Amino acid sequence: MLESQKNKDTLVSIVIVNYKVPEYLRDTIRSIMHAELFDRSEIIVVDNASGDGSETLITSSFPFVSWIQLKNNVGFGKACNIGVQSAHGKYILLLNPDTVISENTLSASVDFMESHPNVGIMGPKILNPDGTLQASCRRGFVTPLVAFYYFIGLSKLFPKSRRFGKYHMTFLDPEKTEEVDAVSGSFMFLKRSLYLELKGFDEQFFMYGEDLDLCWRAREHGFSVWYHPATQIIHRKGKSSAKSIFRSRMSFYEAMIIFSKKYRHIRGGFFPDWLIFFGIFILSMMNLSANLVRSFVPTVIDFSIINLVLFAMLNFRLREANPYNSNTIFSVLIVHAMISSCFLFMFFYNGIYSKKKYSVSKIFFSCMLASLLFTSTIYFMKSMALSRIAYALSTIVITLFLVGWRELIPKIILQFKQIVFTSDKIILLGSGPVSAQLIKNIERLKNSTITGILKDDPSQCSGEFHGYPVLGTIADLREILRKNHVDCLIIATPYPWYSQIIELLSYTKVKNLTIRWVPDEYFKKELKEIPEDIILHDFTV
Repeated sequence: MLESQKNKDTLVSIVIVNYKVPEYLRDTIRSIMHAELFDRSEIIVVDNASGDGSETLITSSFPFVSWIQLKNNVGFGKACNIGVQSAHGKYILLLNPDTVISENTLSASVDFMESHPNVGIMGPKILNPDGTLQASCRRGFVTPLVAFYYFIGLSKLFPKSRRFGKYHMTFLDPEKTEEVDAVSGSFMFLKRSLYLELKGFDEQFFMYGEDLDLCWRAREHGFSVWYHPATQIIHRKGKSSAKSIFRSRMSFYEAMIIFSKKYRHIRGGFFPDWLIFFGIFILSMMNLSANLVRSFVPTVIDFSIINLVLFAMLNFRLREANPYNSNTIFSVLIVHAMISSCFLFMFFYNGIYSKKKYSVSKIFFSCMLASLLFTSTIYFMKSMALSRIAYALSTIVITLFLVGWRELIPKIILQFKQIVFTSDKIILLGSGPVSAQLIKNIERLKNSTITGILKDDPSQCSGEFHGYPVLGTIADLREILRKNHVDCLIIATPYPWYSQIIELLSYTKVKNLTIRWVPDEYFKKELKEIPEDIILHDFTV
């Protein structure tokens, strides 16, 4: 098809902003490929300077994707605006890279917008990986009172109250199409002409708040915003930000301040600016304190390791001249404080005490930065230079211990579970060579048992596969999970499965189930090319 003809036939332009999540982005694109109207859609990915090879990974697997590489991280809103400039479709879908859409998502969205010309922006029913409703898929505009009710917990106590439940509009039926104040920025469906009329996202919002702002301006222009649960998506919330909780939260509170300033007129003059900003400051401090409490145990372990190693190294190097005597104790204590501050600051800043707790590469990188900061600082402090060799050795040993205990604990927990508890029960969906290799891996590890197999071919839904009973097909999945206690569902099929899993999560309240799936590239390999160790993607519900 000629490029001009392709642009003419494009109905939906899907704009995705990526930042260091190529594996999640691949799943998002695959789900789009299985959706109705994919043949009349274009996918535009704007990369916010990930620097992790995302472009090569995605464009090699999906050459039809239009990739826009930015030199700097310009924020979510500005990146979306850049992507829309290259769009040709009648409709724009702003989609997060950590989402999975259903087969009917594009068609249902287009049908709704075509039949409701006064609707400006539409959002679907958004599910968490455990099948529960993601509260942010429908929201009310935040006033001081609405925020107050939410943060003191009245919205949870009285979710059906129109007064107290306004923040997430919990008084609305999640199964009914309703007009709302705003929808989630993880999925916003609107006409390209409206997006251009509104001049896109307000670029002063770096991350968070830009979706509320766009919905407010759409309503000011006479268009309504609607929640439409006829289609559903899964949103693995927070994956696309790739930030530490500290930095992410700071961006959130900054967005609150920007929004409050911009829409001062909707809250009136009863609440002065200083009171609003003071409330946001108190809220941020409370949240930071809560995060510090949650990370208290690993922080204490790290603090102890850092200081014990330094104590041992100084005593070893200066064993004849006791470094902890009354003449040098003050200098030594300052060194202890400096090295502790360097390591703990880097760990907090890089999110080690939040989402990257057991990420070896992230911990190692943080340790290297902390070591460099400490040694370069101590070099210029002659009064503290008791033994530069001891300091250098301390940073090396500390790094080994800080990485080591995080690697050791998961293995101990796994061994404990294998000894004390029964092995995980697995159902495997798929009956090809990849499934056969997975069975070999599971049998070799001996930490799980296979309950049965689900065939991807409906004509072969009985018998056995590599010695395990065939329980049915993916169409029977809900009933099979109801009858069997299963810990893990492994999906090893190249056939479309996203919609069935979304439907399963929506209508079947499964708990403590890990869903894992084989990346698409394995199914393109010949039998002899399939590696022994197959890397799986997963989420737990």
